Amino acid sequence: MKYDKMPSKFTEIVKDIALRYGWDARLSRGMIWEIWEEIVGPQVSIHAWPERFKERDILVVVVSDSVWMQQLCFQRQLFIDGLNVHLPSGANIKDIRFVLGDVAEVRSRWIPHKIPKRDMLKKRKTQFPKRALDAANDMMKPVQDQELKQAMTSLYLKYSEQKKHNTER
Repeated sequence: MKYDKMPSKFTEIVKDIALRYGWDARLSRGMIWEIWEEIVGPQVSIHAWPERFKERDILVVVVSDSVWMQQLCFQRQLFIDGLNVHLPSGANIKDIRFVLGDVAEVRSRWIPHKIPKRDMLKKRKTQFPKRALDAANDMMKPVQDQELKQAMTSLYLKYSEQKKHNTER
């Protein structure tokens, strides 16, 4: 194939290929998972998350319960307009269908890598008492595989820490 004008950037090449093969609408719609929370807000995104497209221009959104479903039905057109404004023109969402389901499970398919900043702060390394570390090391002496030994030690320490917190309550 011969180009009259060669694209100079990688994104331009991808756009050119997408247009040539008719993928532009699909790529445009694929951005919805990146902007959903920005459009509907963090509170709604906890209770409603897009799952898939039906018939190319109908967005299927999983909702946590019937109360949220009713509320979101009233706001359907607002969401459609907001998404169409923020997505490239190829997306062209015409309707949203709300279905009941496990929002957390659907959401985790699309954003497993995103951890809210407040949760990242909680992930600090726990300091275990010397007594617990010594007990874990003694129990793991017979284990030869270092990776397995480390995983089992970590599991034991977390278990003992959890057990300690449960007895303090």
